[in-house]
Amino acid sequence: MANDTNRWLTDKYWVTEFNFLPEIRAQLEVPEKVRIHDVTLREAEQAPHVVLKADEKLRIYEALDDMGVYSVELLPIISDDDREVARQLVDMRRKGRKTKIVFLCRWDEKEVDFALENGADGIVVECPGSPWFGHVVWTLDENQMIERLVRAAAHARKNGIYTSVMPWEATKTPLPFLERMYKSVVNEAGVDEVTFTDTMGMGLPFTTMYMVKKIREWIPGVTIAMHAHNDFGLATAYMLSGVAAGASTVHTSMNALGERAGNAATEEVVVGLELLLGVDTGVKLDRIYPVTRLVSEIAKIPIPLNKPVTGDNEFTYESGMVVDMALRMSKSERPYSTMPFSPQLIGRKGFDIILGKMSGGTSIKKKLEDRGLTATKEQVSEIVERVKREAIVRKWSIPDAVFETIARAVLEGA
Repeated sequence: MANDTNRWLTDKYWVTEFNFLPEIRAQLEVPEKVRIHDVTLREAEQAPHVVLKADEKLRIYEALDDMGVYSVELLPIISDDDREVARQLVDMRRKGRKTKIVFLCRWDEKEVDFALENGADGIVVECPGSPWFGHVVWTLDENQMIERLVRAAAHARKNGIYTSVMPWEATKTPLPFLERMYKSVVNEAGVDEVTFTDTMGMGLPFTTMYMVKKIREWIPGVTIAMHAHNDFGLATAYMLSGVAAGASTVHTSMNALGERAGNAATEEVVVGLELLLGVDTGVKLDRIYPVTRLVSEIAKIPIPLNKPVTGDNEFTYESGMVVDMALRMSKSERPYSTMPFSPQLIGRKGFDIILGKMSGGTSIKKKLEDRGLTATKEQVSEIVERVKREAIVRKWSIPDAVFETIARAVLEGA
């Protein structure tokens, strides 16, 4: 594996070879392909302040389908509008769209029936996992929880629909009960897939790997899916570590939109799986950046500048030393080697150079060259100094128009 350089070194990225050393890979059980189950159509509206109109949901589905995600999830039971959207999505699927339509159902046979009647490709049956939660909210004991879940899941499987079961807060559920729940839905209801959920995002990577391996021991041969929220900033790590232990479906949301701190971000998980684990997701990577912008605009939730993978700062440089290195590398056989990967990999045009307090002479000369201007060494130094002073006053970067004013003043001896 150490010589299999196409796993870590290509014409668009150069990640660490260490991830692919035989000694490392021997500890992992990575599947060849992972299904991206995108939950944006449901979770985005669970994010505070976000409402998606029917036509917006259809547009997001089209974008996700063009991007190549395996399936999308929505919750039709919320409103009449959502039920109509569900029907329209199924119709789009029947007319040739490839991304599967999955309905989220509570452990209620009537909701399962709606999915059956309206042609969903599959369902996810959700329920409380923690016995404490089940007792406080539903006044159910452990046996009643198992019986209710098995009944709903068995009803779905009896009617031939692909069925996944998703107990919330699996990471806060006692191991004996979690084992019993998973075994019951597999052995008694015959479900196709179980989802290991970290609803509050608390699982450390090594804990997640241990638990996925344990679940695979309990129910061998059953597909394991992963669902997590980002309360501790671990959602992406949770997905990657789960896949490293043998899970083959991940629940993700564009721009991490979801309840509270959000879900695992589709764009982060996909790039991490493809580049760092060498797993095929079926996603067209060069569609990632445009789709994140589309979803951000529709949801009215800006993408943070320092957002991993797709934030504007990812390929924007101000520091003089970094700009100098990036420009030198851009003329080499590996022009992206100062970056985590090439901007073009995810559909960006290239990297940007901005001017500010940290700028140096290389940045100034590049900006002058772009405008067909030339300057002496002394003039470049003077422009650098004025740019720094202006940035300090503004406490921000310098707009190009301001730079041009400064540059022309120096060049004209003002």
